[in-house]
Amino acid sequence: MKQLLTAGVLLFSISAFSQSYLILNNGVTLTTDTAGYVYDFGHFYIPYKLKHNGGQFFVENKKLVTINSKGLLFEKDLEVEEIKGKGLNYLINGDDELVTIDKDGFYYRYEENTEIFKKTIQFGGNYFLVKPEKKKPLVDMYTINEKGNYFKMNVEGLNPSDITQFGGSYFQTKMGNTYTVSKLGFIFLKSDIKVSQISKSGGNFFIDSTGVLFTISEEGLLLIPNLPKNFNISLIQKVGANYMIDTNGKIFVVDKNGLVEERLVQHDLKNTKVLSM
Repeated sequence: MKQLLTAGVLLFSISAFSQSYLILNNGVTLTTDTAGYVYDFGHFYIPYKLKHNGGQFFVENKKLVTINSKGLLFEKDLEVEEIKGKGLNYLINGDDELVTIDKDGFYYRYEENTEIFKKTIQFGGNYFLVKPEKKKPLVDMYTINEKGNYFKMNVEGLNPSDITQFGGSYFQTKMGNTYTVSKLGFIFLKSDIKVSQISKSGGNFFIDSTGVLFTISEEGLLLIPNLPKNFNISLIQKVGANYMIDTNGKIFVVDKNGLVEERLVQHDLKNTKVLSM
């Protein structure tokens, strides 16, 4: 069993949790890796049998299914019925247990601090908010790193109760400040790039109200990336944890470095039914 960590004792690791999946109407299940490639490994999951979906996991007939950083899919022995909250790499089940998923697709079940998880009030991609006492205004913030560890994070100048926009590895406050969350679970204020209100949220990217696409690298960098020649932001129709699909069925994937690439897929992605978010 892993342990609750405090900021400052996290170990450095080499990958991120930007892997994900998408499922078509006919059950064809495609996966993506952290390098931004899309794979068809012959997996089939009927959409109506999926009860829950997160960033790098979904639940089919109560069975947890995860995707690792290389885009490989694994069916786990963990049964999941009710979900109270979820993000890119974690869920809180009906018993107020935290289940995290690491970059290799392994899951970790935390049963010892259910009193904390019972008091969750908001959920982001790799973070969540907890209100310890109903009658007090204090709100705590916890992040989950790519190793599947969770820890309480205090950031100077940030009051978690001021967060109004909850995204994947980022969030925005009522003052208009934008923060990113790195693969290690550290939080960074981004004041060097002007960002308007977030209008469309993905896992490691978002589009603001002025129509600008921003991406977030695994290190927590906020970027305005160069875009593929076929990319038209006005045509983006569906978003997942690390990809966008436009009205023509073209898919654009955001890799762990925040770069955007178009990928060719031998399926009609206009028929995508289940997204990884």
